[in-house]
Amino acid sequence: MKRLIRTVVGSFPNFDVNDIESSILKIIDLQLKYGFDVISPGEQRYDMIAYFSEVLPGLKHKDNRSYITGEIKSPIELSAFSKFHDIELVKNYLKQREETNNKIKITITGPITLGFTCATTSVSYGKGNLGPYSSIIDVALYADVSTALKPIAEELQKRDVLVQIDEPGFGAGYINYRKFSKEILQWINEYLTPELKSENTIMHVCGRLTKSLFEDIIVKFENIGTLSFAFDGFIEKDNINIISRKVMEDHGKKLGLGCISGANAVLSDPETVKAHIAVAVEKIGLDNIKFIHPDCGLKVISPEKAEMVLKNMVEGVQLFEETI
Repeated sequence: MKRLIRTVVGSFPNFDVNDIESSILKIIDLQLKYGFDVISPGEQRYDMIAYFSEVLPGLKHKDNRSYITGEIKSPIELSAFSKFHDIELVKNYLKQREETNNKIKITITGPITLGFTCATTSVSYGKGNLGPYSSIIDVALYADVSTALKPIAEELQKRDVLVQIDEPGFGAGYINYRKFSKEILQWINEYLTPELKSENTIMHVCGRLTKSLFEDIIVKFENIGTLSFAFDGFIEKDNINIISRKVMEDHGKKLGLGCISGANAVLSDPETVKAHIAVAVEKIGLDNIKFIHPDCGLKVISPEKAEMVLKNMVEGVQLFEETI
């Protein structure tokens, strides 16, 4: 029986409001309890934007908002990036537990999502101007963010973790990808990922896909081996009709299959999870599925609901595995 690799997208709700590191370890325990193979520290310290506005020159985080203060550059000291500390915390904990077969995955917020969010905050809330950037859609802004993230991503892979680039901005329409397709490919392929190992690099895009976004942009990210999409949420159910076996194989891509949404008012049951997997396997082939995971991060739901997402997902995966 083939085992499908279980992972999560990244974020979790807080499991210990008084102690961040205790919360991280409880999240690791939860993932191990349900047999997850690739685990996440759970993004407990900040939101997906503040992790980077805390460490990148040219960005600032204050009053729960992140905004632009000047030209965006790489960290002066990479060690200041808090996720490096969390990697060592998790590695040491896994060693104490004598868990030797798990990989760690760390997320970085993609340049479109990070740049656009900080720029709109600068404009909307008056936290600062746009520094050297002429507008929210100044291509120099996204080029600089991509370049600033590059050494972080490379150092993560040197520490033997999987790197996942999160770009919810695609599905949310932060930038006109048809108009800026050439620039987007340059930001990702030339500025952010040229030195990354594709087999250890993932791009997660939540929300609704379009044929042009999938075929003209996302599959053309050269050093990103796995494309992670959602298929269970209300607005993502049609994504299965967008992905294509031929397009994936022609570009050497594997799929990260989101099969249960924590955002649904009523969680999908294991049989529904099984059905999502079966449909995806029929569509693109079992060998083209790299990971099984929830649709998106779990940060905004309760710890109890987060555990139910993991439980239902794993039970659904097991039901499907019994058929192969």
